[in-house]
Amino acid sequence: MTSLRSKFWSLIISKLIMKVGEIKDPDDIRRDMSGDKLSFLRDKWKRETYIDYTNYFIDHLEILELRNKKVKSNKTLLYLHGGGYVACGPETHGALITQLSLITNSHVIFPIYRLAPENPFPAAIEDALITYKDLLEKGISPNEIFIAGDSAGGGLTLALLQKIRSEELAMPSCAIVISPWTDLTLSGDSIHERGHRDPMIKPGPAMQVTVDAYCGGEDVNNPLISPLFADYNDMPPIQIQVASEETIYDDSSRLYEKLKEQNPDKVEFIEWKGLFHVFQAFCSGWLAIPEAKKSIKSIAKFVDLYI
Repeated sequence: MTSLRSKFWSLIISKLIMKVGEIKDPDDIRRDMSGDKLSFLRDKWKRETYIDYTNYFIDHLEILELRNKKVKSNKTLLYLHGGGYVACGPETHGALITQLSLITNSHVIFPIYRLAPENPFPAAIEDALITYKDLLEKGISPNEIFIAGDSAGGGLTLALLQKIRSEELAMPSCAIVISPWTDLTLSGDSIHERGHRDPMIKPGPAMQVTVDAYCGGEDVNNPLISPLFADYNDMPPIQIQVASEETIYDDSSRLYEKLKEQNPDKVEFIEWKGLFHVFQAFCSGWLAIPEAKKSIKSIAKFVDLYI
């Protein structure tokens, strides 16, 4: 049975999304996901006793690093955040990556990658690849690295795996994609069938605005943009998590069917009944969604199979 807290957050999110108004360009999204409106989130999640939070740069790219004081190994999560490639960052994902660090017993590397429309495709992928290469150059074994991402960050995770393969780099131990956005052609039936059930993503012009901002004129069928159309041979084990009420549910279910064909022994699919898009973000504090902690624990269990 779906928890009362998840229902509470679903209602709150629906009301907040309704207040945003019509999104005509990416700046409308950015305005509601940045600045003073999220100032209350900026540092609250940095209070975890066992985590050291530091920032550094790789050339232009800012990196947030979470060092887990209880972890004596180099076990490292490279996390790629969602936000439609146009929004979000530490202020929206800090609580999630903190809990991931604690529950998976790992350090976390969080690239604050360039966002569209100022930096369209392939800027985000380039930044993700720079981050992965930097970990290897620091002597961290790929067997100690796992990659994860939510929504657009899930799609970015799958794009990064393609780039790692094409550049003949060593693959990470495994990957986890949470509610991944894998089809920017927006062809999934769930957009129409489940869109009214998802408080987080509403079908409509805003989705196309975001697609256009990120693609920057590039073909939306490009597998690096829409990883649903990629080849998944020679990939590491991948866990897919998705909620049943998601507008982009089919982006996960169709990815799973493809992975089952190409890598049947290297894919795990977890569906959370009654939950919404990236509910895992609501994982901290007294109003945390219980299923969010369970979801993170299932990620930790999956990772423990390979690291």
